[in-house]
Amino acid sequence: MTQSIPTLTGQDIAEAQGALRALLDTMLAGTDATANEFITLRVLAVRGPYEDPGVLHDFLVSQRQLDLTPLGAADLLAGLEEAGLAEGTARAAGPARITDAGKRVLTRLTELTSPATRQVFGDLDPAELATARRVLAEVTQRADQLRAAI
Repeated sequence: MTQSIPTLTGQDIAEAQGALRALLDTMLAGTDATANEFITLRVLAVRGPYEDPGVLHDFLVSQRQLDLTPLGAADLLAGLEEAGLAEGTARAAGPARITDAGKRVLTRLTELTSPATRQVFGDLDPAELATARRVLAEVTQRADQLRAAI
């Protein structure tokens, strides 16, 4: 008796994420920003501010695609602060937030990356994208629950 392979696996998700990350790295190559800086600015803009900066640090470290250690997350955030793009990000500071200068940089980088984002996602059915988002959120939750139980 053979076991069937699921239609969607972690390998499929990882390959898509890898392709998108490579595209993002390529688009940002001519800028003064790294992909992790861009992503962190988006996190601060969309999910922030963080009253407890430790929550932000922990979130960044938990995002395996960023490949950050606790020290790496602290260095990344300190670099954004040094550049005037974020404030309050040290673990003992707070609230952690994006600055007006950070918002301007994020806008510039978003404008740079938006054409490729539209090419990748633009002609996909919005209902299918919504379903994919829900499925991926559920996959993430289940994986986190299983990892916590081990």
